[in-house]
Amino acid sequence: MNDRPPGLSVLHVIVRAGATNSQYNEHCLPVLHERRISVVSLFPTDVEPPDGLWLFQGDGTVRGSIRALRSALAADQYDAVHVHAPASGVLTLLVYLRSLRSRRDLVFTVHNSWQNFRRRNRAFLYLILFLYPTVVMCGAAAHQSLPRLLRGLVGPRLSVIPNGVDVERVDRAIDEKPDMSTPNHQFTVASVNRLIPLKDPSTVLQAFARVNDSSTRLVFVGDGPLSDRLRADVLASSVYGQVRLTGIIPRDDVYRLLNTADVFVSASGGEGLPVAVLEAMACGCPVILSDIPPHREIANVAPGVHLVGVRDTQGFARALRRVMAYVPAERRELGQRQRKCVAELFSVRAMNDTYRELYMQLMERNHKPKGQPAEADRPAPEGDDIGQLLSRMRARLGTCITLTVLGGLAGFGYAQVQAPEFQAMTSLIVGDVIGGPADKEALDASASLAATYADLARREPVLRPVAESGFAKSWQELQRRVHAQVGDKNPQLVQVTVLAPTAHKADELAAAVADQVVTMSRDRGNSKRSRFANQQLARIEDKITATQERMDTVEGRLNPDATPRNAGELADELLQLEETLDNLEDEYADMQQLTGADPDGAKVAILEHSYPSRTALRPDLIALVAAGAGTGLALAAGLAYLSGRRRTVRVDGSWAGRMYANGSYSGPGPGGPEPRLFDDLAPGGRSRQGGRS
Repeated sequence: MNDRPPGLSVLHVIVRAGATNSQYNEHCLPVLHERRISVVSLFPTDVEPPDGLWLFQGDGTVRGSIRALRSALAADQYDAVHVHAPASGVLTLLVYLRSLRSRRDLVFTVHNSWQNFRRRNRAFLYLILFLYPTVVMCGAAAHQSLPRLLRGLVGPRLSVIPNGVDVERVDRAIDEKPDMSTPNHQFTVASVNRLIPLKDPSTVLQAFARVNDSSTRLVFVGDGPLSDRLRADVLASSVYGQVRLTGIIPRDDVYRLLNTADVFVSASGGEGLPVAVLEAMACGCPVILSDIPPHREIANVAPGVHLVGVRDTQGFARALRRVMAYVPAERRELGQRQRKCVAELFSVRAMNDTYRELYMQLMERNHKPKGQPAEADRPAPEGDDIGQLLSRMRARLGTCITLTVLGGLAGFGYAQVQAPEFQAMTSLIVGDVIGGPADKEALDASASLAATYADLARREPVLRPVAESGFAKSWQELQRRVHAQVGDKNPQLVQVTVLAPTAHKADELAAAVADQVVTMSRDRGNSKRSRFANQQLARIEDKITATQERMDTVEGRLNPDATPRNAGELADELLQLEETLDNLEDEYADMQQLTGADPDGAKVAILEHSYPSRTALRPDLIALVAAGAGTGLALAAGLAYLSGRRRTVRVDGSWAGRMYANGSYSGPGPGGPEPRLFDDLAPGGRSRQGGRS
């Protein structure tokens, strides 16, 4: 491996190291020259690590991630192991517990506000907040978003270190290609975010369309699940020629784009402390932000930030018009003032200097001289021993039993308030294979059609009539409760499964869906054939009528007065007409039979009528009670563990738990009654100006 600088050794555990990952770009790359940095990427990455950085990659699976973590922990002696995501935090805990490694060197940073985490990640965070000795919030708003009870329980181990922007890297990127503006100097609106519902890119697009100015343009930078939908919305809008979606582009190109943009807009509904906003300000680009606590945290210390209500399309349009009304010199001046704020308060240098203080005090807490590495193979101290933990739990047996029982009761109560769901199933068979043998061609056609009918069972043509019959308010609502699949062993079988609040409703719903599939299959299978057959029947009827009329004429001419020669000719013609009439009647009968028949393999019939489950499928009472009891027991173990440890030495974070107010923190610090100025705690140093000239 490459030679690395002496000093602090830090292992960062992140989900995926990449060009757009803020932990990799802000916590690792800027300090390579002064720390020994190692990175565990749980998912494979396409970045090439620079000299001096050790990169350990997982394969995206739990086993592969654990293997990468173990390899990284065995490769060096670390002073701190810094984890950045809930899932990776739990995996790291698992590796530590299995190896009986001391957790004193663990640091976890919460990079989002509490309400923005999914339910699974919140459960992970409960475990992390109780078992990690040092927890950092990425901003004051993120800290305040924690539930009050949780802040009270883990408050002594919580610190607040605001996110930062690599202002020097921004300046270098802008200096390399200082001008990316359009030749005709269009007013440019930039929005840099992941394209996900929480970031609400559609509000930005609608607000831009309301401005209705053909001399402006809008640029979306980023990718995500909403990319295709947003592209369709752009094409359907009145400003499709003025909007560009770049997807993911190199980070330096993002800085150059922001440097030439006239305003940055974020309509996000939730953040931690948004790095994209700080980067825009560092590029000298004025910002318009949604009115959420993390954005207010920035607006409290940055001049001229426009705050607009969440999803307020008209409000964003008004803010855009207000910024457009500024003369270019006023916009540049506002951008430079906001850039100065970022350089002084939110630079990556200030952030990493503060983290360095935290790491050093972590070393002091672990009884090591500053600058000396931790002992990775040091046995776990007595306070971390599993046997000692079990002894403490036995000493507090009453508390453990009480919390376990309360957890089980909570799970039981949760099960009682959940709406029950019953399941019903019915089976359809595609093709006439029960009434007699079928050839291979018909069986193959049935098997290929079965998948089509399984998909059709969850589509609007089938579900809309069922929903309108009283089963749901809309077919989309019904779609979540209906599932269909082709049989595993019989490819001609379609199994339809439905969910409903009662067994009776589930039975009726399954029968209704099956009946509608059968009806649709007949309609779809017969429509073209029926039109053709009806046309042919009408043609044959006309021919039969004409033949009968000719026969009547010939019979009228065939009388005793006719000459023998004429009589013979008329008799021959009458025989031919009778033969023609017989052929037409046979053809007519065949065509009538065709109109009522299905082609081979296309018949769909109900094989098994619906039958509902006797008991509710959900909620699972036993599983919920067991989960509640397990949570209670885990809480009891955590309390026993904390009670046996001496109180953690808190980082002098005069930054801990602060809110900003006019450049300073409000509220006393843990080390004394007087607040400390943020400028004193996080000296960022002003880098050269990177704003637009």
